[in-house]
Amino acid sequence: MRPVYPMTSAPPDPLAQRFCEAIHELPAKRKAECCKSSPGFTVIEQCTRTLSFALREKAVTLAPTDVDKCAEAMAKSVEGCDWVAPLPPYVPAACDGIIRGTLVEGTRCRASLECADNLRCLGAGPTEPGRCSKPLPRGGPCSHAVDTLAAYTAQSSSDARHPECAGYCAKRWCADAVPVGGACESTTECGPERYCVSGHCAEGSLPAAGQPCLAGLCAKGDRCVKGKCLAAGAIGDRCDNDTDCRSGCEKPASGGAGKCFMKCWAK
Repeated sequence: MRPVYPMTSAPPDPLAQRFCEAIHELPAKRKAECCKSSPGFTVIEQCTRTLSFALREKAVTLAPTDVDKCAEAMAKSVEGCDWVAPLPPYVPAACDGIIRGTLVEGTRCRASLECADNLRCLGAGPTEPGRCSKPLPRGGPCSHAVDTLAAYTAQSSSDARHPECAGYCAKRWCADAVPVGGACESTTECGPERYCVSGHCAEGSLPAAGQPCLAGLCAKGDRCVKGKCLAAGAIGDRCDNDTDCRSGCEKPASGGAGKCFMKCWAK
């Protein structure tokens, strides 16, 4: 078997390399500096290889100004050391959604990011290409493959921009999304930009820090405390568990509240 993005002798695309260095190499180096260790494993080589290939094939576009904004946002997000945790940090919003697909419906593709918005590369996987297609109706198979390019480039909005199902994926089969006001058990059932609030689907964006929580939910990176969204704690802030902090929560052996601290490795 061969990878859907082949290994070639072509030099890396400078724009792809700069983008991948920003989202993978920069946080790894900063974490090593904070933890006084060597940078750990990253997928920068795979990120650069796959994105370079997609750019050379003109299957995607990536604007230099967007990469500049991404690199700036990433550098700001890893200032200091209170963000250091066992897992990589969130990729800033400025880095997500900037890789745009150019392929139209019916075109052979290697990843959904190569398709225009609202099209999915159905049938594609790490070793097999697919074709840009409209989202599947109820009863279609779903969640049977990993999008290689989206994974390596940390594009978390890929599923929303390139939905696999017209509704949502339920246990590997497409199902109709629950309409606004309809009964639900989970946010997934409600479809994109909707949330399951008090057992019913509601639409809107998640509240940011300082706003009331939406059914216990807050914008990415924020946390819900006593019904209000708060920014994740910095080093020294009071905490009850790791989700209260940008990094980790260290609790005293005697019990009680802890303090946020730099957490280099999982315990």
